[in-house]
Amino acid sequence: MKKLLALIMAGAMALSLVACGGSGAEGGGDAGDTGDAQLRVGLIASSMGTQSFNDDVWAGLEKVQQDLPVTAEYIEVSEVSDAANSLRTLIAQGDTLLVVPSSEYHDAMMEVAAEYPDCKFMYLAGEETGAENVMSVEYKEHEAAFLGGALAASLSESGKIGAVLAVQEPLQLRYQFGYTAGAKTVDPNCDVSVMFTNSYTDTNLGQESAKALYDQGADYVSCFAGACNLGVFNAAKEAGEGKYCLGAATGQFDKMPDKIVASVVKSIDTALYDMIKDYVENGTFNGGACTVLGLKEGGVELRYTTMNDELLNSIPEEAKTTVEDLKNKIINGEIQVPGTQEEYDAYVASLA
Repeated sequence: MKKLLALIMAGAMALSLVACGGSGAEGGGDAGDTGDAQLRVGLIASSMGTQSFNDDVWAGLEKVQQDLPVTAEYIEVSEVSDAANSLRTLIAQGDTLLVVPSSEYHDAMMEVAAEYPDCKFMYLAGEETGAENVMSVEYKEHEAAFLGGALAASLSESGKIGAVLAVQEPLQLRYQFGYTAGAKTVDPNCDVSVMFTNSYTDTNLGQESAKALYDQGADYVSCFAGACNLGVFNAAKEAGEGKYCLGAATGQFDKMPDKIVASVVKSIDTALYDMIKDYVENGTFNGGACTVLGLKEGGVELRYTTMNDELLNSIPEEAKTTVEDLKNKIINGEIQVPGTQEEYDAYVASLA
């Protein structure tokens, strides 16, 4: 059951010192043993209910609760400055496995992980190998974004496409460079514009950004910006005929089925379920290590619309074949998708 928790209290904090060892406890190892006890899992997230990455994380936790001796809860964190205390609140409630889905909360997580070395932390937003009680997952979202950019460039009639992203952090920048590289691979002359909302939650900013891109001539706009994606979908609808978008998360197709052609998907629900299952059943916790999931591992994909057959059928087979060929080249290592500015510059130079 979803729980929105109150502010932390001194008495509860005292209990948390017992639950997770407190700041003076010995450091945790690289494996845990939950035995027959009920594992308590806590999640912090910026927003829920928008079919964003956070909802996919929660979907994984809901399945975990159904199948395993696990209870889970979450706190919505509206301000990044509240993240550390939100984690402490979950620990005070008795949660010993904390799930952190965004790099916005990285510093807060590391602070609290140092205070409670007997608690375990799953960081889902990139590599973190500096603490034995933190295991991390890094997605190669830029590989799926590459395919999204290739599809958008293949479909574009204006030769202009765009993307609405959230904040300029490594995860988002990987998406930017992958998406742009994919477009340039298909059409070196494609004009790719990217706008950052500096927010994961402001739907209006997402809509304003996408409207600006459509007004500049883009006919396909991708998005990877949490709840801001909903604004992008609304902008596509308002832009009218010939204007389309690409979604994210698990597809989001039901949010605007006439406009979302495809989505850059990260299967975090399945990955999180498998990691927690392994922890519960085998005591496996890869603290101080990072698991990397890309196209080859099935961690990311470009998924075509599942809710509009007419829109799906409007995608030329030639475009689908192009995307499939590029996917295979990425999987077999023939294409190394850029994830940084330096890698992108080198990649584009290789196309000349």
